[in-house]
Amino acid sequence: MAYSFFRKIETLFFTLIGLFYCTSAICQSQSIDVLTYNIRFANPDDAPNTWANRKDDVFNLIREVKPDIFGLQEALYEQVIDFEVAFIGFNRVGVGRDDGNQLGEYSPIFYNHSKFVLINSGTFWLSQTPKVAGSRGWDAACNRVVTWINLTEKVSGYTFTVFCTHFDHIGEIARRNSAKLLLHAVDSIAGIKPAIILGDFNASPTSEPYLILTNIANPGKLIDARTTCENIKGPFYTYTGFKVGGLEPERIDYIFVKNTDKVVLYNVNQTNNGAFYPSDHLPVNARLIIK
Repeated sequence: MAYSFFRKIETLFFTLIGLFYCTSAICQSQSIDVLTYNIRFANPDDAPNTWANRKDDVFNLIREVKPDIFGLQEALYEQVIDFEVAFIGFNRVGVGRDDGNQLGEYSPIFYNHSKFVLINSGTFWLSQTPKVAGSRGWDAACNRVVTWINLTEKVSGYTFTVFCTHFDHIGEIARRNSAKLLLHAVDSIAGIKPAIILGDFNASPTSEPYLILTNIANPGKLIDARTTCENIKGPFYTYTGFKVGGLEPERIDYIFVKNTDKVVLYNVNQTNNGAFYPSDHLPVNARLIIK
């Protein structure tokens, strides 16, 4: 009888220990911090805001946020290499938009390789021929791409997909059709699994591309992370130009989500040196709960 009693106590003890570790792992693994940032291409005509003068501020700002995953826009090859050196704990996917290799701007995705396993990745072009490298769509002024990556979280084993893009700044038809193409791609690639979409969409919240992406009548719609989060920090706008107070600010950079459980933090970081921001855009970061 004593043996039976102690056996029950032992079983209960190890059950509670198992539940503790299991619950801890789930709580840790469900939380993902993501960031999107248009870092401005390395333009020598931007003096005094050349890449050499501001890159450390860009890196430090991202390190302060400590994202698990971040997506960039306007990164040239030299800037991508600088990021790879500065963030050695991250792996990178993404190619240059002009040749599918190193030419032109990237929309790369960096992910913490100690936390995630790469399952698959790719790039497609926002054009009538999305599989053709360097193709330009509709009335766009530039070639535009979407980088995507399918990851598995090591602890929990859950799988999700991240997309990163930069819509055209001139072509209205291009932005409209890019929104439609992106929705189709998210549905095709991510399916019913969680999806995170990062980018500079060159579109305000009242614009046609935004309304296409978030149309409540569409079962495949995306959700603006800001609209579903109660813990919002920072300004509404994301585009400022380099000079503090120099331009009329706009909101054109977004984190969209689909099939995610919750957005617990949304932040627009307006760190600056009193005169200039590290880029002409502000970075946006969010903390997501994904199951």
